[in-house]
Amino acid sequence: MFFDSFRQDVRVGLRLLLKEKSFCFLAVLVLGLGIGGATTQFTVVNAVVLRGFSFPHPEQLMSVGLIDPKASDQNNNFGNGNIPTAQDYEDLKAAQKSFSMMAGYLNNSTINVTYKNNPQRHIGGYVTEDFFKIINVSPILGRDFTAEDNKPGAEKVAILGDEIWRRDFGADPNIVGQSVRINGKAAAIIGVMPPNFKFPQAEELWAPLYNEFPLVPRGGLFPGANYGAPKVMGRLKPGVTLDQATAEMIAIAKHLAEDNPKTNQNFTSASVQPLLKAFTGVQARQQVWAMLAAIILVLLIACVNVMNMQFGRAALRAKELAIRGALGATRWRLVRQMLTESLVVAVFGSAAGVLLAYWSVDLLVRAISASPVPLAYWMQFTIDARVLAFTLIITLVATIVSGFVPAFLSTRGNAAEIMKEGGRGNSNRLVNAITRVLVVGQIALTAALLIAATLQIKSIRNQMKLDYGYDENAIYTARMALMEGAYPSEDSRREFFQRAVRALRTNPRFESAATSSRSRMTFDGQGQYEVDGQDYLTDRDRPRGNFESVSDNYFTTLGLKILEGRDFTVDDVDSKQPVAIVNASFARKYWGNQSALGHQIRIFNPGQPLPWRTIVGVVPDTLMQGPFDQQTESVGFYMPLLGASPAPQFCTILVHPRAGQRADTLGPALSRAVAELDSNLPTYSPGTPARFHHEILHNNRIIATLFTIFGVVAFILSAVGLYGVMSFSVNQRTQEFGIRMALGADARRIFQMVMTQGAWQLIIGLVLGAGGAALLLGVLAAAALRNILFKVNTLDPSIYFAVAAVLTVVAAASCFVPARRATRVDPIHALRTE
Repeated sequence: MFFDSFRQDVRVGLRLLLKEKSFCFLAVLVLGLGIGGATTQFTVVNAVVLRGFSFPHPEQLMSVGLIDPKASDQNNNFGNGNIPTAQDYEDLKAAQKSFSMMAGYLNNSTINVTYKNNPQRHIGGYVTEDFFKIINVSPILGRDFTAEDNKPGAEKVAILGDEIWRRDFGADPNIVGQSVRINGKAAAIIGVMPPNFKFPQAEELWAPLYNEFPLVPRGGLFPGANYGAPKVMGRLKPGVTLDQATAEMIAIAKHLAEDNPKTNQNFTSASVQPLLKAFTGVQARQQVWAMLAAIILVLLIACVNVMNMQFGRAALRAKELAIRGALGATRWRLVRQMLTESLVVAVFGSAAGVLLAYWSVDLLVRAISASPVPLAYWMQFTIDARVLAFTLIITLVATIVSGFVPAFLSTRGNAAEIMKEGGRGNSNRLVNAITRVLVVGQIALTAALLIAATLQIKSIRNQMKLDYGYDENAIYTARMALMEGAYPSEDSRREFFQRAVRALRTNPRFESAATSSRSRMTFDGQGQYEVDGQDYLTDRDRPRGNFESVSDNYFTTLGLKILEGRDFTVDDVDSKQPVAIVNASFARKYWGNQSALGHQIRIFNPGQPLPWRTIVGVVPDTLMQGPFDQQTESVGFYMPLLGASPAPQFCTILVHPRAGQRADTLGPALSRAVAELDSNLPTYSPGTPARFHHEILHNNRIIATLFTIFGVVAFILSAVGLYGVMSFSVNQRTQEFGIRMALGADARRIFQMVMTQGAWQLIIGLVLGAGGAALLLGVLAAAALRNILFKVNTLDPSIYFAVAAVLTVVAAASCFVPARRATRVDPIHALRTE
């Protein structure tokens, strides 16, 4: 019975909507934009935050880290914690009872593979023997790692990913047992992982951790050395809760701090959290939820627009509804009919929205695929059952929000009174009040959304306009890794770097050449340091700064002049006389107008104090902390790379072109020059610093674009909504304006009345929207936004005034046309009109 009645309501609704094509088209368009945007963004939330891993019982997979309770969020890895050394992982693993298995791993790492005399650098993972067992994934060919494989000095082995197996090895079914060179040493391939498996993020192959990075005692650690401190994950035992595991890890952390006061005294707490949460990171989660909240605001604005249109329809249908009521239709029957019509509109809007979402998600996937920094392989942006269920829910919500109030109010009037008043109904005053309140709400929501979007866009612009202190297009760089298989000793690595610099400087294509420890000319070391003459009561009193290891001629290659003192030379060797060069900010902070030369500094290492370094030079400031870190000060210092002890494994080569050449054309020449030095050594991450800095912000630009789209759509919807309500109000008040003009009111007075009504709505909406945004962004969510917004004041008055000015102009334009129409009302015609 109910379904028969519902089918009848749908048929009647479709007939009515086909007659009102303009309303139907606009309502479907508006809801389609809102639902499509919300569906697209929920697809992102689902991929990043909700769907997670496809492994058995992924809820048992945890990330483990040690916490310094008094350190900043950034220094505690935003709640994930740190594992200072591989020995800490081993001690945690031996003492714990909460996890059935634990594993250590280094992801997004360099693994050099030479196969058939073709050297390639791959993104790989160094893992302990239980890494794959924890996630219950086994190789489809060959075997898993064993404890014997993970020992220093054992025969090198590797497990390939499916993609590299097919691409580089021709999907050879007899690949197991074949020999390759891994990091310069002979190795055997022992397995191939299943298709579409790149865990943890985008790894192409895997090798045993301790075979490449043997365990180093705590006391022998040097900051910057390649000692392979891993990340740690584990699988909870059945019945063990997250709180229980956390409590146990905190107790173990305190014991480690007591037993190892030099290295662990600050790490007196621990973090155990779901692995998915640790992988996505607090910033990414906050970002995608904030974007979903923004698009939900857009959907709400769309629903308000449709609600206002429904009020207009209801006013025009007042006589029809009164007649149906007089013929016996109950109020619930009329409400149900109008809600069914709203549902039909919402369903059409939902269908349009889902089509829009498929198109938008496809564009988003293509944009993200173009990023040089790949997302984790398990983040799949697909519209699945959960996303469609979300779409169904918001469709029903849109139906109720946009249709219930107009349906309820349009059926509450007295039929006789409505017929007597010519169809205007006795609820016009209430309807007018509600529509005005809705417009105020629209303006408030739009103002808040535009403020938030502008803050986000300004944050991205701040990152894109950073001054790195040198011409980013004037040099070309590439990275290389001297792994222990080919370069087993410090002397061999040091000798290669010195030989490489000499060869590059004599190359006719390059004006100058140098080396640096900085990756992609963006990221390098940070940590605590000490300055002579300063007193430090506790370890935490020591300041944090930036440091970088560079060769001689580095500053000349960047086009920088030494401000005071001298550059490094090949004779600057740590084992003889450790030296350092500081930037201008460092010298100014500690010695003001006095000379920094001769003073001493050193990196703070609690396990084993490092020798003091004598300052021999001062150079101009460059941006050492990258485009994401806004907490570390700009102070920094440099250490000699070619004479470093221990000698680094990873190095970036910088070359400057000769006059008349462009830096971005030097790639082939640099690759050939390195191949002449070592034909088995691949270079990677080639390009100019300008390109790197542009690529690193690729995903941020996508976010800024999405926020811009959200803001523009909300802006347009609000303008259309205000125009529609003002037009509806003018139509409803036609007789009133006619009477006023018959009684002597001139056109200017009528125009002023309409514009004043719009102005009050605008002012109230702006106050509510800007005030709400200031309260939320500047107070309630201020701490979270510090992780998202880069050097942006959330209470920046210029942004608030700019948004207010733009909305004022649009509101004035939206009110102008209805106001002009009101001044042209013919009093005689108006008085004759029903």
